[in-house]
Amino acid sequence: MTHLSSDLIASCGMNCGLCIAYLREKNQCPGCRTEDAARLPRYCAECRIRNCEDRTGDYCYDCAGYPCPRLKRLDKRYTTKYRMSMLENLREIRERGVAAFVEQEEVRWRCPQCGSILSVHRDRCPHCGQAW
Repeated sequence: MTHLSSDLIASCGMNCGLCIAYLREKNQCPGCRTEDAARLPRYCAECRIRNCEDRTGDYCYDCAGYPCPRLKRLDKRYTTKYRMSMLENLREIRERGVAAFVEQEEVRWRCPQCGSILSVHRDRCPHCGQAW
């Protein structure tokens, strides 16, 4: 299973390949960019950022209202709880491109103990239990 690819970068800057819903084996989420919304967890399928009609391109920074209050709240929650900033991710994508961003994520989100992909939603490696 590929965890980190440009197809898994949501319009808000979330790397769905790092989401616990994507990494789990049972009822795996296909990522926000899927066309099959029926396979998404309800909170993702109903996400107002994912379903935003104001965005004109692939990412939120393409919107005239960027960053909107919803994105700012999401960024604050993820920065505080999960050590990841959606706004920083989007800045990196805009400045360096999505391919370079994904390469950077590949290094940043690897377990230093076993080399597995880490989940942004956990503080321990889901494979070896190493705290990070």
